[in-house]
Amino acid sequence: MEKYYEQLNTKCKEVAKEVIKDNSILSDNMLEREERDFLLSDWNAFLIGLISDQSVKAEMAWRLPYSLSKRLGYFDFDRIVKEQSVESLETIIKEKPALHRYPKKMAEYIFFAIKKVVEEYDSKVENIWKNDLDAEHVADKLEEFKGISHKKAALGTLLLVRDFGVTLNNLSCIDIAYDVHVRRIFLRMGLTEKDNIKDVTASAKKICNEFPGSLTLPFWVAGREYCRPTNPNCEECYLSRFCMKKTELGKDL
Repeated sequence: MEKYYEQLNTKCKEVAKEVIKDNSILSDNMLEREERDFLLSDWNAFLIGLISDQSVKAEMAWRLPYSLSKRLGYFDFDRIVKEQSVESLETIIKEKPALHRYPKKMAEYIFFAIKKVVEEYDSKVENIWKNDLDAEHVADKLEEFKGISHKKAALGTLLLVRDFGVTLNNLSCIDIAYDVHVRRIFLRMGLTEKDNIKDVTASAKKICNEFPGSLTLPFWVAGREYCRPTNPNCEECYLSRFCMKKTELGKDL
């Protein structure tokens, strides 16, 4: 089994290098150049994008910071706290075309997140990790924001490392996303017998204990493109030879 996990991890690393080009938050498939440049130029935009990544497509969530800045005419957190309110942000977000499916909820989450950054992080989101690069600590701090669950905090920490190039320590604490595609593949491949977050994350750590979160993208793409709920395309799936329900464990390894 150790050799099996080692080879599966190697394959996932190879795949991740390829699929990240089209599936990163910062890919051309996701955002327009000006929206992407805005995220890269201001870490405060990263937090707003992460908070917005709820109940809408990822591209809608991550373009919200840029769109909000255009409607406001600025993106200065200190100024937003002084000049805006939950109600005014709601009006701006719901203005057609609406920036989010739930403008009232997002306005509340965003306003109080901005206020928290101003009061606790000197108006700079990057101060969350600037002097403490421990991934677990970063996730814990992100989870303190209203609108960021434990799952989303883990995702945010993963995105910082994977998509935005932030170098963090203790990557072993970043678990694989408990996503519908990931769960389906883990069950079908025989990597876990039960569909619960504890068993799926434990199995992922057996494959890549040093950074289990790095498995999220290759498994997610495989689930979306090949290991679909119906009519799975096993012949073209890059994880096919590792599937214990398709081939006998150890065969051809």
